[in-house]
Amino acid sequence: MTEFIFPLRVYIEDTDYLGMVYHANFLKYFERARSEWAEQIGLGMEWQKENEVFFAVYFAQLDFIKPGRVHQELEVVSRISEMKGASASYDQFLRLKSSPEIILCKGDIKIVCIDKNFKPRAIPKFFVQTIKG
Repeated sequence: MTEFIFPLRVYIEDTDYLGMVYHANFLKYFERARSEWAEQIGLGMEWQKENEVFFAVYFAQLDFIKPGRVHQELEVVSRISEMKGASASYDQFLRLKSSPEIILCKGDIKIVCIDKNFKPRAIPKFFVQTIKG
């Protein structure tokens, strides 16, 4: 699976007083998508705890292009652009579900794979094989 699409709806709690998605929530949407992707491929939180393998964000850059608005149906598209021994880079973007060509926000997110002592460790082969198909 080289791409993962996570659907969501914007609720009033996600917005500021103008009814636009509060900027910090874009980062939350990207996190939810990565977490759900991990769950679906069998590397969710339970697996991580059992195997003492964890994924932590160490870099995030967001480009805010258009505002998200209350009640919109959106999709977070996630792709892994690069994998190295203990890290992976995600290209993520948020788009309108009804008009997928309209991009609201882009994110460049890098994660590192760590052990229970917060030391870098190799990304599990299972993860690499699943993503590469």
